[in-house]
Amino acid sequence: MKVLFLCKASTETGLGHLIRSRSLAIKFHQNLRHVGEVKFIGIGTRKIIGRLLGQSTFETDIVDNEQQIQLEKLYDIIFFDMLTIEEKAVNYLKQYGKFLVSISPIFNCMKEMDLLFHRSKHINLSEGNVPKKILASLKYAVIQENCSRISTARYEENLENQNFPIAISMGGGDAANKTLTLLKSLKNCKIPATFWVMLGEGYQYSYDSLINEIGKDSQHEIILAKTNKSMWEILKNCVFAILPGGITTYEAAYAGLPTINFSENPGKEFIIRELLEEQVCLLAGDLTSENLNNLNDQLKTLYNDRVELMKMHLNSKKVLDGKGADRIFEFCQQMVNENALVEKKSTV
Repeated sequence: MKVLFLCKASTETGLGHLIRSRSLAIKFHQNLRHVGEVKFIGIGTRKIIGRLLGQSTFETDIVDNEQQIQLEKLYDIIFFDMLTIEEKAVNYLKQYGKFLVSISPIFNCMKEMDLLFHRSKHINLSEGNVPKKILASLKYAVIQENCSRISTARYEENLENQNFPIAISMGGGDAANKTLTLLKSLKNCKIPATFWVMLGEGYQYSYDSLINEIGKDSQHEIILAKTNKSMWEILKNCVFAILPGGITTYEAAYAGLPTINFSENPGKEFIIRELLEEQVCLLAGDLTSENLNNLNDQLKTLYNDRVELMKMHLNSKKVLDGKGADRIFEFCQQMVNENALVEKKSTV
């Protein structure tokens, strides 16, 4: 089986698509190392994509835009992980892929896809932009291999900290600099806490502004950490995380780390709705002054009533099993094999 992954990543659109598709490509490469081929083309910011694909053992390429994609061979499957692509580019790619598959639930050319894998039963597709087939379930959530479960004993030990260890991760790009906005508000939080501030590969703002803001906070410990693969080495020591409601929210649900999510686009809340229903995370809305004040109040409530956090941790045990990439591979392998049999019969 020959498989091509296409992914767009930038500071503006975030790096979650790249982390997810890279994780899935790793799984396919592990299974096809000796009996197939995996290629990955990153579209967008070369510096950022290059860092995140730098250690890959499969073939990779980086282009500035989809017009620069040049293919020379046929692929059984072409995966798309992006929000938008020119229809002209899709028509070109159709010539080189037997099956077109999206792993992004928001995609302007969904109607051209043979299949969509989505990590939740909740879908929000516009009429006329629907793929031929949809497999939507928590079973298909792709969790990167560096994310591991936090044992209940470990989490209970973390909860006993006098200084609450809380993570802040506003995405690999954080185009709106939500990190700085949160730090400005959290200095008014009335609990003893250690804030671990995760800064991704795409964070392009001045660290000086963050350091200046930290200097104004005399009651909390605040640690800036530029992370990628080591992110979960830090997060497994925390009791709570403040996130923007994307791929890390699913990783946290798998790991057993309760989260609160600032999602500024109401149309995208469906992405984590099932996790909210399973009571493994909270939703904060957008970064208004009112919601930021509510966050400080919620942190105070959770600090004084840690049973609620433990409930969220325990709820996560039954939500995700981390085998989404395996299921996607198995389904795709079966799909390609069945198609090969049909093609063989048609030539007899």
